[in-house]
Amino acid sequence: MNWLLSKKDEERLILHRYLMTHHSKTFLIKDLMTAVNWSRYRILQAIQQLNIDYQSMTKSKQTFIEVADANRTVTLTNLQLISVASLKGFYLRQSLRFEMLLDIFLEDIHSNEAIAFRHSSSTTVVRMTKEAMRTELREQNIDITDNYQLVGDEQQIRTVMIELIYLAYADQALPFSGATNRAITQVQQNLVPLLTKRLTLQRILAIVFGVWYTRIQNGHHIAPMDDDLLRPTKDLQDNVRNLLNQMAPYLQKYFQNDQLGLDGELRYGVLVCYALGIGDASDYLVNLTVKNQRKMTALFDQITDSYQDFFKQSMPTVQRQAMTELLTPLIIRLTYFPPQESHLSTDMAFQTTSYPIHTAFTKMVIQKLAQVFRYDTAQLLGMMFNPLLNALIKTISVKEALPAITITIDLIDMPALEDYLTQMVKQWQSLNIIVTNEFTDKTDIYLSNVILSQKVPGFAWYTIPEWSERLALRQLIIDMTLQRFQNKKMLRINHDF
Repeated sequence: MNWLLSKKDEERLILHRYLMTHHSKTFLIKDLMTAVNWSRYRILQAIQQLNIDYQSMTKSKQTFIEVADANRTVTLTNLQLISVASLKGFYLRQSLRFEMLLDIFLEDIHSNEAIAFRHSSSTTVVRMTKEAMRTELREQNIDITDNYQLVGDEQQIRTVMIELIYLAYADQALPFSGATNRAITQVQQNLVPLLTKRLTLQRILAIVFGVWYTRIQNGHHIAPMDDDLLRPTKDLQDNVRNLLNQMAPYLQKYFQNDQLGLDGELRYGVLVCYALGIGDASDYLVNLTVKNQRKMTALFDQITDSYQDFFKQSMPTVQRQAMTELLTPLIIRLTYFPPQESHLSTDMAFQTTSYPIHTAFTKMVIQKLAQVFRYDTAQLLGMMFNPLLNALIKTISVKEALPAITITIDLIDMPALEDYLTQMVKQWQSLNIIVTNEFTDKTDIYLSNVILSQKVPGFAWYTIPEWSERLALRQLIIDMTLQRFQNKKMLRINHDF
């Protein structure tokens, strides 16, 4: 939804994202010029404005990006405090397009003149902005009526507004009407604690309910789905029907003579909970229609088949079950609530270097799934890469899938350091590491305070290693793992996409 931002804000967001994802405290200006293809003047102007924006966001006077060496280098300080999402939300709150979209969504203003007055603009600017917004929204089956209402695909309207309001107001007072905010407070007190204790989920549920309640209050209801995800209400599990009964009192007054419409809205609420991962994922599948259960099974069959092709062995049943539980909410989101923000915000170079085998397999799976979903491969990569990679790192058994690297830790009269180093390498759970204190012909790497071999690579450490030294060891293990994996599986890891 970058079309809601000004060009200048979008440019600063690009530079901020680059600085955040390249894991360095210091950058050369000439490297930044090459990376984003800007002039030196443009880089320096963007940095100056970013500092002002950071200070405004954090209400501090700190200099987050310092330019030095006669405008040749920049140094970052505490930039990790400002995420890409929070900066984008800051820019959204200053955007006339977003403010107009919010006005239209809330339906508390209905003319060019009134909007122009509210935002200290002109009717000409408002009219042109409205037409530009219309053009963008129509690509998502959403339109703006002449009296300023959002119409079209109701589910898509809600998905767009939930995503945008979450970005702009995740840590701000919510922009809903007084009546809606009072209803949110009731839901937070009575219903939300039954669903989740987690503050992040409680916050997104407040925003979801605010958007949901606003649309229903203004007479916009979900249309019956041609391919309903859930079984008929009477066939749902008891805990789901109990949830429907608990949600009903908040909406009933808007459906006095329309039980079918109320049922459709309540079922929409259950789908939202599923998409957010609330509840037991194993229950999700039980409550799907037989047709949709088969669809989900087919999707996970694709992942299982990809595992066989890539690792040359069958995926263990327990691993598939764990992956299904982790990924079912993501699959529901992509199928029924497709996100608008498909930009790949992860550092692909870092992930490829740190998790080359997992990353290659993740890309392979996404290529397969792109044939099933209605996204092209690049879109699906942007939306699915991070959660899928995380799930694969967590669930793939490295003991079964990756070659073992044996590390001998043998220090003279330093048992405490030996223990520390052992715990350190065992924390690298995405690698198949065997630790021993005996140097044998199976030793691949040794850690010691003396030289144990001229042929086997080793690290001579007399004290707790610095981060750069730890990273050097970890990277050596990764490189060995990748080389052995490629030799054993007779395949070449290709990260081109």
